[in-house]
Amino acid sequence: MTSLTCFVAISGNFGDAPIVAQLKEGKRIFEQGKGIDRTEQDARIVVGKWFDGEHIQPVEEVIFVTPGLLSRWLGYQQYAGTPYDEIKSSWKQCSSQFSTKSIALIRLARLCTVDMVDGDVDNSAKPSALDSIKIQMHQVNKPWQEIPFRTVQDIQRRRPEEVLKETWDQILAKFTAWPSKATENELIPEIKWGLNRRISLIADAPTLDAGSKCELKIIEKDRTRVIPFNYPKS
Repeated sequence: MTSLTCFVAISGNFGDAPIVAQLKEGKRIFEQGKGIDRTEQDARIVVGKWFDGEHIQPVEEVIFVTPGLLSRWLGYQQYAGTPYDEIKSSWKQCSSQFSTKSIALIRLARLCTVDMVDGDVDNSAKPSALDSIKIQMHQVNKPWQEIPFRTVQDIQRRRPEEVLKETWDQILAKFTAWPSKATENELIPEIKWGLNRRISLIADAPTLDAGSKCELKIIEKDRTRVIPFNYPKS
């Protein structure tokens, strides 16, 4: 059994325009023929992996959506052919929406193990463990802060891949101005069947010092995890 965590925090330190150096970094990534996910860089912290029957893939992760990440994201899109007027509009919408607050998209999941030989899925996941969750966060040597949240998606299915279809940017675009193609699925609680489950939460999050040592505490029904990380520098 594997669990997945995706924690996306949006810093409120957005200026009037994208960060030039990070726009250029987005261009560099595009010119190297890499996917837009490479713009995450230090904004993404992998905390766990899962075997999908063929490959070991990162599934537990922390992604901080900061002005630097947004700048790299838009830089990539600009050099992929998106008109600059749309780039400016996306920045304006995001900076307006997040200039006075930080929010987080948190995704938690319980996934069954996939057999390496025949691809069968076992019954080791514990979906009910996600019924009771608390999330805390702090900068090291500072008090823990409770993070309030609301559930925006709850999917439970037979196969693990069926609950892992949407990427974090698709979920975020459904509720915010994040410049990505929103998922076509309605983000409402769905009928639960099978043992593989993922929930998506939108939460308030503290704004942290750039480059600071921090910890995220995830308290689930059957366990508590503390994940150390360094807050992105841009």
